Amino acid sequence: MNPTLSADQNSSDLPVVDFVRGQRQTTAYFFLGLSVLFLVATVLLAVRAFRVPKADTEPASATKSLDPEAPPEPPKPEVSDPKRSSYMVGGVGTLAGFMVTVTGGVVLLVGLPKPTVTQQRTEARMILLAVGGLLGFAMIVCGLFYFYLWGESLTKLLDRGERKELLFVAVPFLMIIVGAGLTFLAVQPARTEERNNSTLRKLVYGTNFGLGTMMLLVVLMVANVVVALKVPNKLDTTETGFYSLSESSKKFLEKLTETVNLYVILPNSEEREVNDIRQFAMNAQDVSDGKVTTRFISPVSNKTELARLQDKYPRVSRDGYGILLTVGADEKRHAFVGLSDLFEIDPRTQRFSAFTGEGKVMKELRFLADNEQRPVIYFTQGNGELNLTGGADAAPGPSATRLKGFLEKAYLDVKPLVFPVKDPAVPDDAAVVVVAEPQTPLGDGAVAALRRYLTIPRGDRKGKLIVLAGVTPGPEGRGVARTGLEGLLAELNVRLGDKYLYSIPTQDSPNFKAPAAIINPKVDNPIVQALPEGTGLRLSLPREVSATTTNPTYQATAFLFTVPGRYTWLEDNPITDLEQTLRDFESNETLVARKGLTRNPRPVGVLVSEGGSGKAVVIGNAFPVSDRVAERAQSSTPPAFDLISVAIDWLRDRPPVPTGIESKKYKEYTFPEASTVDFTRLVWFPLGLGLLGVTGVGAGVWVIRRK
Repeated sequence: MNPTLSADQNSSDLPVVDFVRGQRQTTAYFFLGLSVLFLVATVLLAVRAFRVPKADTEPASATKSLDPEAPPEPPKPEVSDPKRSSYMVGGVGTLAGFMVTVTGGVVLLVGLPKPTVTQQRTEARMILLAVGGLLGFAMIVCGLFYFYLWGESLTKLLDRGERKELLFVAVPFLMIIVGAGLTFLAVQPARTEERNNSTLRKLVYGTNFGLGTMMLLVVLMVANVVVALKVPNKLDTTETGFYSLSESSKKFLEKLTETVNLYVILPNSEEREVNDIRQFAMNAQDVSDGKVTTRFISPVSNKTELARLQDKYPRVSRDGYGILLTVGADEKRHAFVGLSDLFEIDPRTQRFSAFTGEGKVMKELRFLADNEQRPVIYFTQGNGELNLTGGADAAPGPSATRLKGFLEKAYLDVKPLVFPVKDPAVPDDAAVVVVAEPQTPLGDGAVAALRRYLTIPRGDRKGKLIVLAGVTPGPEGRGVARTGLEGLLAELNVRLGDKYLYSIPTQDSPNFKAPAAIINPKVDNPIVQALPEGTGLRLSLPREVSATTTNPTYQATAFLFTVPGRYTWLEDNPITDLEQTLRDFESNETLVARKGLTRNPRPVGVLVSEGGSGKAVVIGNAFPVSDRVAERAQSSTPPAFDLISVAIDWLRDRPPVPTGIESKKYKEYTFPEASTVDFTRLVWFPLGLGLLGVTGVGAGVWVIRRK
């Protein structure tokens, strides 16, 4: 018995091989039938690919001029089909399928059978391998091309969740998978003779190598695309994120509604400061979703463009190097940030000590986005609120002059608002009205004026309100005085507490009258998203502020809470003996329940929106924005200032951007003193590691040679 034949008879692929060997004509007709289908598909795809539609399908009679002396109409422009590339790839793929199948059919139909059964089986295996392998490779290649052409569909599916693009993602993957499976199946019959037939062995190994290479290429391409979509293509590995934009700047640039040009006017230099400005400008362009265009203007190589900018914007000629910002298609709204405004200079060394360009450019850009108009923010006065003047002539009590200056640096116009006794009203130019810690109740006329301001539209907008109201002792120092705004805020779904809010002292918060509050990062609101996570305020005699659902017109959400885990409770009157109160809590559970002693967070701040637009911000204390807090903060900006700034942006339907974007400090690395160097790690550790490596390699060579 022939051993090769015996192996054939026991192989699982023998029926397929024997069918091709014994039914050559039938197999040939099958291949030729496939070739006809491929040919028809090729013709259809070629027609689709090379057909050019007219831009205007309107009949000629409808557009023909009635004037006999009129010049002839120009020919209709031709518009290329955006799907042409897809049709061409499909046509090339089906043409390859036609060539493969027609060749296989002709070989089987015209060629003479081999004289022996073994040779006939070998020929059948070669034909199956050639036809199946080539068809599989053609499908894989076409799948790769479609994956490249339809890559945008994968982006939309993964990045935006557009399920309608699933078909354009699935088809290339299916083609690759089916092609790989067809190639794998075509190889299997030939494996029976790979040890006995050198030709088949070369074909099998070559096909396996090609299939493995193609699949590796597919894996690398898919992995690269998916990773590129989900992982940023630039990684800032510096501890301070020096080469990245702040999250608030990113959100602001993403929500720009107009086009912005950044003309970076700098010499061609490799100095660090120049590179930092360029990196900032490119980052702004990358995160703006196409709204920001960065252009680098060199005084040497771009003299014509620089001259045009100097003629149009005189400050460019006067101040020299810096960043020119223009907004809108006409580029009329503009601002120039000079080099001196982009950096801080160390007075001792006269060298740049910090990069401040991000904060400065964001301020200018926000101002330009408002059409160069300074929105007017009114602070009510006359009822003991935080005064805006300060100095000897100021009204007695806390002031907010530093907050006023802070907001004015952010291109906001801050003015006092004193309601007259007769016909009180809010001025027409008021963008936002702030009521900060009134010591006496606002009169009915003032409250009615605020109600009209909030509810009656002025042009295309309604009024916006910020209320900062802590507890004020009532008559004879008992109870809590009213603000006069309780009814108006109730209409906005906000309830002002009427009790004193205290906290048990801790090492971090030793003053029981000044509980700490923290913004809940889980609240879905632009204000929360614009501020650093964990932003907290130190309150002083605050009150609870809770959200209700009484009026369906407004949506109120609590966003500022006392710190979770710290005990707080409520009192009807001011405490005179804290220690006695704490002892009473230890011995009287009924008292604990009545005064609400709890470690759960209490709401002290509420955001109110109307139809998706900001309406009001209510916080149960104004102490964090007072001059007293700002003076303690010294050089840094109090977090409450940023909170008020972004709240005004949100109420004005502008992307919130904190004005206090942190400067990026330069640091110089100095080599350590020789006496501090650890020579054990510097010298002996590398030597020991090298010796260990050489010994290991030598031992491995010795073991292999012994074997």
